Amino acid sequence: MRMKQISIFLSILIFGLSCTACVAVGEREVEIRTVEIGDIENARVELDMGAGELEVHGGARELLEATFTYNVDKWKPLIDSDTSARRGVIKIRQGKTEGIPVGDTENRWDISLSESVPIDLKIEMGAGEGILDLKDIQLKSLDIDGGVGELKLDLSGEREEDLDVDLDGGIGSATIYLPENIGVKVYIDGGIGSVNAPGLKKMNGYYTNDVLGESNHTITIEISAGIGSIDLKTKSSRFV
Repeated sequence: MRMKQISIFLSILIFGLSCTACVAVGEREVEIRTVEIGDIENARVELDMGAGELEVHGGARELLEATFTYNVDKWKPLIDSDTSARRGVIKIRQGKTEGIPVGDTENRWDISLSESVPIDLKIEMGAGEGILDLKDIQLKSLDIDGGVGELKLDLSGEREEDLDVDLDGGIGSATIYLPENIGVKVYIDGGIGSVNAPGLKKMNGYYTNDVLGESNHTITIEISAGIGSIDLKTKSSRFV
């Protein structure tokens, strides 16, 4: 009898400990947030997301317009913004959990940015999917860091100045869309599984296009870490 009681006690203890590591999945929450553009002349936007789906594109009437969809309460995005000066700063980070969500989770950010304000954009992301349609955004710099499962990045738009892009992280696959009429050079370092770059030539460690050195501006992309595969495509390719 005593051994049976001990066994029951241990079972309850193990169950209790396992539950402390679990996070409940609740009802879907949808939040819509806006940061007004005011007198902002340029901005820095930082996005820090864990696992989920991130979509960033232009088209905002204000500095930022966003829709957040999630069903784990602690994943509620935390937003800090300062638009009191000519340079605006927006920081959005996902709320943290210490356990493992149990059930079907949903976590999606749809971020729309202004096309009229130059922006420094920094993205940190865990596992998931990133769709970054940035062709219409006046990017001053772009920094992407994280273990993204799949990334689609469109940089094919017109540029009013040079653009430096730093892509660092364990990306499973990445597709990057590049312009035809702006000089491009892409340096790739790390455990790359495969690189597909039709229409580009490899020179001095860089993948380059034919108008490098002839166009008014240059896009320089440096990619590092363990990317499984990468596709470099020109503007004529369809962004999906």
